[in-house]
Amino acid sequence: MDGQLIETAFMLRPGEEYLSANWLEYFHESDRAVQIAGVRQALTAKGFQLRRAARFAVLNVGDAIAVCRAGCPDANIRIVALGETRDPSHAGIYGVAPPNNIAVAALLAAAVAPDDVYPAII
Repeated sequence: MDGQLIETAFMLRPGEEYLSANWLEYFHESDRAVQIAGVRQALTAKGFQLRRAARFAVLNVGDAIAVCRAGCPDANIRIVALGETRDPSHAGIYGVAPPNNIAVAALLAAAVAPDDVYPAII
């Protein structure tokens, strides 16, 4: 795998209002390995089964919003901390719905640097 994501990774599934995300700094200010391990643990605690082919993409909130606003000005992208009991780092990316969903998904996928893609399981 070359680390590049495809836009479908950032598409809403039927019935979803937002893309699920996690606030990495909740787990550690700057240590990426600790942050990713924290996300793995939080998802597992919520009962998610992480798959070998799954990947985590890391995006800076400000950069993600800026790239979407620049490439799709009609989209109202916002990232909201949702915190849950079993996953206090949980967040949601809102504004990825039609009619801008395909454009926004493509912009988000292109904004992820190849070295900011991590395996969901190790």
